[in-house]
Amino acid sequence: MAFPRAYHNLTLLPDGQVLVTGGGDTTDAVGLDGAIGPAELWSPVTKSWTTLAAMQTPRLYHSIALLLPDGRVLVGGGGRFNGPAAATDQTSIEIFSPPYLFKGARPVITTAPATTSYGATMMVPTPDAARIESVALVKPGSVTHSFNADQRYVPLSFTASGTALTVHAPANANLAPPGYYMLFIVDTNGIPSVAKFVRIQ
Repeated sequence: MAFPRAYHNLTLLPDGQVLVTGGGDTTDAVGLDGAIGPAELWSPVTKSWTTLAAMQTPRLYHSIALLLPDGRVLVGGGGRFNGPAAATDQTSIEIFSPPYLFKGARPVITTAPATTSYGATMMVPTPDAARIESVALVKPGSVTHSFNADQRYVPLSFTASGTALTVHAPANANLAPPGYYMLFIVDTNGIPSVAKFVRIQ
């Protein structure tokens, strides 16, 4: 990364990239002077980081970042290190829009099955089937202390035909534990759809 960080949050995105937000240049949990504003984006293709826009508020200890179904990232909190309300507490949220949201029209998932089972196939109608490059499940997160134990990105194989995708669900629970996931399709320009929730059971 361009900025060494402590107390930052990493968020898996629908296109497989990783967004880092917040943190500080030391392990001072409430050292607002060392807070890092710019977000960064890691690409699994180029194995490199890109510096992005800066946040408006310092986000250090006890901050969170969660992927939303529309592909944006909710970033909030920070502070609560010294007990009751302190000047360093951040009681606000910000919404970060990754660069893929500024590349053009988004692909659309018309409908998706509410549930699926391991090894099954899912029919996912979309008027954009011909330009879809990837399909993935992203598990909704659960963040505490700059750590998201529930994050999981599961790429899915698929075929396109006409105005629908035939998507293959994960083979077993080792790849995707049972529960709810956000189903995203991503087009050839790297633009994700708004997610549909699918439950694997």
